[in-house]
Amino acid sequence: MLYRTILAIVLFLCVSLSHAVPNSPDEYVKIFQAGTQFDKEKAAESLAWAGISSPKLFDLIEKEVLDRYASTRDKVGANYVSWLVKSLSFSGNEKYRATIITVTKKAASSKVKKYAKAALIELPKYTEYNLVMAPKAWPEFEHPSKNERFINMMKSDETDLLRLAAKRVHYSHNYDAAILKELNAAIEKNYKKAMGADRIDAVAWLCKALAGSRSKDYKATIESVGKTAKEKKLRAYATKYLRYYNK
Repeated sequence: MLYRTILAIVLFLCVSLSHAVPNSPDEYVKIFQAGTQFDKEKAAESLAWAGISSPKLFDLIEKEVLDRYASTRDKVGANYVSWLVKSLSFSGNEKYRATIITVTKKAASSKVKKYAKAALIELPKYTEYNLVMAPKAWPEFEHPSKNERFINMMKSDETDLLRLAAKRVHYSHNYDAAILKELNAAIEKNYKKAMGADRIDAVAWLCKALAGSRSKDYKATIESVGKTAKEKKLRAYATKYLRYYNK
């Protein structure tokens, strides 16, 4: 029984490592050149925080979309193509607008059409977002690391990027000292202000990510948000996240 349990854990870790999120644009290119469908789908999802715009990568994704959107109807295939077409919007590159529009009209799957319509909304946003994540475009310039991109996102005043960075930090348990410092700075910059619902949600995610680290250095920040944040809802979130320190 113990042997089987250990074997299962080892196999799980091997599968998890083989499908790790790419760390560089070149790794993304290799995946979309020769990776499995599963690898490509997971890579496509992670392009939301990659800060890449180059056709060197996205032409590969576009070709895959064009090859499959008109004939793919099965559930697994439709989910795959849906993420591919959505990832075209993460390029922020208007070069792909015509392809996305075509997919909204002619895709065989209603789910693919739905994702393509969402991609049309996201495309112009990522024209700006990618410049925040990676101010100098690859491949002409060296691409920033994942942590550098997260820090750039948290230094911005873009609600969507604040939320996205906080979620990725929280779910990946990325508690690098520089990341925690920037989470704290972003919270302090925002929590005493009046905010709309989206901003409250984004700052709440920043608090959740910071509290999730269980770093004693920043417990006082979460306590302060819970007591003195301008928005009542944000105070409630911060108070809830203090529970991380009791685990």
